[in-house]
Amino acid sequence: MTLCFILVASLGCTAANQDEPEKNKESKATTIMQDFQSLSQQEATLEEIANFINNNISQVAKEDASTMVNEFEEMQKEQLAQFEAMFSPDAMQTKLAEEYPAIAKQEAVKDPELKALLDKTNNSGYKVETAEGSFFPIIDYQFYEKFSAYVTTDSQDYIHIMAVESKQVPAKDAALVIGWDEILQRAQNQEKFLITHKNSVKANEIKNLYQKYVTFTLYGANNTPLFSYETNTLNPKAKEIYLAASKNPGNSEYLKMLSLYLEVLAKNNFVLTEEVKQYRDQISK
Repeated sequence: MTLCFILVASLGCTAANQDEPEKNKESKATTIMQDFQSLSQQEATLEEIANFINNNISQVAKEDASTMVNEFEEMQKEQLAQFEAMFSPDAMQTKLAEEYPAIAKQEAVKDPELKALLDKTNNSGYKVETAEGSFFPIIDYQFYEKFSAYVTTDSQDYIHIMAVESKQVPAKDAALVIGWDEILQRAQNQEKFLITHKNSVKANEIKNLYQKYVTFTLYGANNTPLFSYETNTLNPKAKEIYLAASKNPGNSEYLKMLSLYLEVLAKNNFVLTEEVKQYRDQISK
């Protein structure tokens, strides 16, 4: 009986010892999330919050990690105007223009004031973008890639889609700067996200992005039109890529839409007629 009592007590202590690390882990995760919310409410800088996430994200559940990352993104959106204001003075625009080659190559810049601004910008999760001769900050979703391993699957896929967007924006100065094949590929990735993660908190954002790519697909852009302004004929390169992609649409509603669009175009000798315009306007809605 004494031996049995010792064995039972020993097993009980072992179980208790095994439970203890798990409880400590849960307690620490709870404390981290409380500290994160406190830091956010204290209006800490984006740099401070980014550092906090970086130092603690591995110690919380994927759902909590996603919450931190999502809230950080919302803070970035809210504070973007403040960073834009730092870039807007003419003197700063001049410095940015002079040193943009170095900035684009991620090399050291010479001007101390510009360097301080760029350090603050980069550490806050933004990057420098340029269009129409101006320089301005945008959210750098490649900054989020270091968090990707710790968040939920939908957040991982969202980060991947958005990192592609911020690495190479699709259009500048009302002209497409990516190829027609890249437009189709990005649109399909966005469609896949909406099917796979239809209940994601990021579904609406991807839906809006997807709609933009549908517009690119059907219309092109003002300075890169899908149809020639002179002849109203379909861009030859787009035609080649579209026809190849639409051969095997599979379960993609996007590619099925493209296939039907091409059928209407074929009936009209791939010319932007009134029939094509009406069909295009209808499916774009």
